[in-house]
Amino acid sequence: MPGFAVVDLETTGFSPRLGDRVAEVAVVLLDDAGQVEDEWCTLVNPERDLGPQHVHGIAAADVALAPTFDRVAPALLRLLAGRVLVAHNAAFDTRFLRAEIGRAGISAAIDPVACLCTQQLAGRYLTGSRALAACCATVGVVHDGVHSALGDARATAGLLGHYLDVAADDECWDVARAAADGVRWSLPATLPDVEPVLRGASRARGHWLAALDEVVPRTPGGRSPDAYVRLLDDALLDRYVSHAERAALVAEARRAGLDRPAVERVHRDYLAALATAEVAARAGTTDRGARDDDATTLRDDPALHEVAGQLGLDADDVAGAVDAALGARLTQETAVGPRPAFVLSDGAEVVLTGSMSRPRETWERDVRAAGLSPWPYVTRRTRLVVAADPDSLSTKARTARRYGIPVVTEAAFAALLATRDTASGRTSGTGVRRWAS
Repeated sequence: MPGFAVVDLETTGFSPRLGDRVAEVAVVLLDDAGQVEDEWCTLVNPERDLGPQHVHGIAAADVALAPTFDRVAPALLRLLAGRVLVAHNAAFDTRFLRAEIGRAGISAAIDPVACLCTQQLAGRYLTGSRALAACCATVGVVHDGVHSALGDARATAGLLGHYLDVAADDECWDVARAAADGVRWSLPATLPDVEPVLRGASRARGHWLAALDEVVPRTPGGRSPDAYVRLLDDALLDRYVSHAERAALVAEARRAGLDRPAVERVHRDYLAALATAEVAARAGTTDRGARDDDATTLRDDPALHEVAGQLGLDADDVAGAVDAALGARLTQETAVGPRPAFVLSDGAEVVLTGSMSRPRETWERDVRAAGLSPWPYVTRRTRLVVAADPDSLSTKARTARRYGIPVVTEAAFAALLATRDTASGRTSGTGVRRWAS
């Protein structure tokens, strides 16, 4: 007999009716005796924000690389066909599966009789809490990777194996097997299997500059690096180049005919300009006699190293940028002049998106206290979008990127609020000064 398919989902929230979606799905296949046969897992692009990321820990940069559920569905349903579907709190998982399968336009009904819930079965075989972690602890099942689909599916499979051992004669097994036996769905034959995308996929691909290892040579009349530098300037407002910003930078580099060595030269110049701006900012409190101290402090400056890492540069590049900046100051040579700091004028519209680390009402109160206007949606007047995850796939974040509006982290926005001069409606700095090429 086909056996069991243990399923676990990570979702953006609790209700598909309210627009919540599946963000990760895992299946552990067991034979009829409860022995593991195979397992399968992939992230799913929910085409919206990820909800409580502090719970499931899924990064938007990773799901941006993942297939949507309609592309995942054929492979998933082939794994489930003919097997008893098992989940811990099966009502939750099957509710989302039905919604996603229906949205994908696939006719594949999930029979509740062919499903088993290890949470409900805990009431028969265990005492105490029915939470997955508690049940696993009671019977000695290892539960690693809590709130990851594969980790929870493995734990549920172990729990099911325990139930099968202690209650092999329970009629529930035969009832579910009979309902699942022979279940097959009519699946689209033209959709190829998709390659699963796992957590950490965006990091596993190496630095984003690798996308420029092969680039079409620049054609006559191509763009100068100026547009690229402007994009980079906006991207580094929060010292983090998000997945969407990386894609935009790579696209602009290709339009300008910049290969990887050329972009790395631009990045070194950019880092040198940042170091020069920092030296200039310290000039009022640091005399010539403190030059060595300047160099030591700047070489260890976390902001410079943070930006260097985003640009694909290293500690040697930071040291070179600092030495060049100090040399320019001593010879009174102007390197690259700083641009005005990022400005949030009084009444500027700020949009918040995603499940943030602080209550939305608290952020809105702080926005108003700073003389700014919290806005419920993105317009062309929006000055800034603050996201729980700068790679957010929310409609607000996507609209902001389309309009060229910066999307920044909560930490970067907090720094802006902390340094803002509410009397003049300007910032005294953002933590990363901006400069021109």
